[in-house]
Amino acid sequence: MNSRRAFVATVCTTTCLAGCLGDDENEADTSGDEADDDETGYETRLDEREEYDLVDRTGEETVEIAVAPDGEARFEPDSVEVDEMAEVTWTWSEIGYEIYPIDTPDPCGWSGDDHGTSHSWEFPFVGKYEIGCTTPDGTEFEGVMFVV
Repeated sequence: MNSRRAFVATVCTTTCLAGCLGDDENEADTSGDEADDDETGYETRLDEREEYDLVDRTGEETVEIAVAPDGEARFEPDSVEVDEMAEVTWTWSEIGYEIYPIDTPDPCGWSGDDHGTSHSWEFPFVGKYEIGCTTPDGTEFEGVMFVV
């Protein structure tokens, strides 16, 4: 009786482990054209860069982005490309603006800011960042940044 229990336990354990480990050769790639994780383990969406008129700020250690320049609800630049770990600083003229992430790479952890008149962050993860802003009067706008 013990040997039958041991056999059943072994079969169950083996089956469970096989299901958890998976078979990489037989797994279908369901991400289609969006599969551009560049060995990062998450979707970077860098292939979407060609859809934007990006301002290239790669090679710069610090990058400044104006928030609502001249009272216009926009970022300047509103689409930008920066290096990984460059310090990006958003500045605005009055208290009450809120900068926040709309869509970021999975491991990012950036939560934005709603204090003072500027916010800085170093982005350690390659990928596409969609960034939103709410003005003191409630107007919302967004921009995009690619970290490469």
